[in-house]
Amino acid sequence: MVGPRWVATLGVVVTIWTTACRAGQPPAAPTRAETPAAPTQAAQTRVVTSATAAAPAPETVRLGSTVGASDAAFFIADEKGYFREQGLSVEVTPFASATEIVAPLGNNQLDVGGGAPSAGLGNAIARGIPLKIVADKGSAPPGFGYAGVLIRKELWDSGALRTVADMRGKRLGINSIAGNTLESAMDRLLREAGMTIADIELVPLPFGDQPGALANGSVDLAFPIEPFVAFSVEQGIAHLFRRVDEFYPNQQIAVVFYGREFAEQRPEVGRRFMLAYLKAARDYNDAFAKNDPAKRREVVDILVRNTPVKDPAVYDIMAMPGIAPDGRVNLESLEMDQEYYLRVGKQQQAVDYRQVVDMSFADWATQQLGPYR
Repeated sequence: MVGPRWVATLGVVVTIWTTACRAGQPPAAPTRAETPAAPTQAAQTRVVTSATAAAPAPETVRLGSTVGASDAAFFIADEKGYFREQGLSVEVTPFASATEIVAPLGNNQLDVGGGAPSAGLGNAIARGIPLKIVADKGSAPPGFGYAGVLIRKELWDSGALRTVADMRGKRLGINSIAGNTLESAMDRLLREAGMTIADIELVPLPFGDQPGALANGSVDLAFPIEPFVAFSVEQGIAHLFRRVDEFYPNQQIAVVFYGREFAEQRPEVGRRFMLAYLKAARDYNDAFAKNDPAKRREVVDILVRNTPVKDPAVYDIMAMPGIAPDGRVNLESLEMDQEYYLRVGKQQQAVDYRQVVDMSFADWATQQLGPYR
């Protein structure tokens, strides 16, 4: 039986994921009833007149976000005032996927974006879309297996599906079959048994539909992200076979992009944005890597206000994405995933990611903050 906590949580999450998966339309910005109302004009006037008269107007940075848990450092930097400390006013536009963010970044409608690398991203870069990958936004270091391969409980309990070799010919529910990091990771898992992704049947399903598909037997396996992994296991729908950090450790799942014009014409603003971002990433690691109780409560409260998962207790049972405190991007992972996209024909031309990844902003910010310990 689905408990009331999960009904509330999954109801909100499924609604947002369903919206995100509709044809090309960005989802509506999440409601934030907890956010204080904007100050009145009189209040704004009082703030301005109390500030130093020579204070410059904040620099505006236009950010495209997919509004998920891996955007945590964006949320933290906003709510804790790290962007304001750097003299930045960040305007956020929500998008359904990283692919939708690429074009606005390329034509200077956005300055910064965050999302998952994919075959679509590689194809866009190969076509000359000008952008830079400047920092990690979501990865799978040990202990941060935010996505997991699930086996339908009936198949696991009967012994019919217990190993990677048993997956041959089975139906896998996966969020996209257009070439993404989860596809590449699944291919890597199958190679342990001498198979490839061609040896199973991919069934495109939004994350929110995967638990139901497992429950009714329309798929044998699924590869969702949290909170759908924890939900499926807690409700007895599926057995958690392995998390992504176990079979593809440190996979680069999501990144921060800068538009080339922003990176080249406003580099000082780019450095200040990155300083705020990495300061927030360290709070996130204090919460989920060091498990500092006070920081964990603080960060979970911020995530509750900004993501679809609204119940703080759910964060105690689900795995979180990794966010590097120094912003380092796993170039090797980007290249390995690209090899998969090229092999299966979902990316037409190889991209030299050594020319696309620019760590100068994160390196500068890390120098200012010092090493994370």
